[in-house]
Amino acid sequence: MIKGDSEMPAIVAWIVLAATAAGVAGLMTWLMGGAMRRLFHANAYMKPGQDFYVRAFATVVTLGTLASVAGTSLPCTDQRKSMAAMEYAWWVVSCLEPAFWAAALFLVGYVVLLTILFAVLGRYRDQ
Repeated sequence: MIKGDSEMPAIVAWIVLAATAAGVAGLMTWLMGGAMRRLFHANAYMKPGQDFYVRAFATVVTLGTLASVAGTSLPCTDQRKSMAAMEYAWWVVSCLEPAFWAAALFLVGYVVLLTILFAVLGRYRDQ
């Protein structure tokens, strides 16, 4: 390693990025978990199915956001030499964009899938 060239700020920035992405996924799960359980309780009679869908939601949101962050590379050595602390903060924020898009697209797909599922189940229950 060249004297004066430290990778520690870049590694810390990547750890902050991964922790923030996991935190956002956890927050989404926490905010939606109770409402999803009530929805499943009102529309589905199988308790194991309720737990399965909530846990699947939590798992996929967490893995999706972490996967979009895991592919992020650290700034190159020349960039790190000139980066100040605020530039690392902007790098973290710009790398969070794909994680947020992954979570948002999954959420839209999940809502559409469950809407179709409950529409079909409701039709069978009404008969």
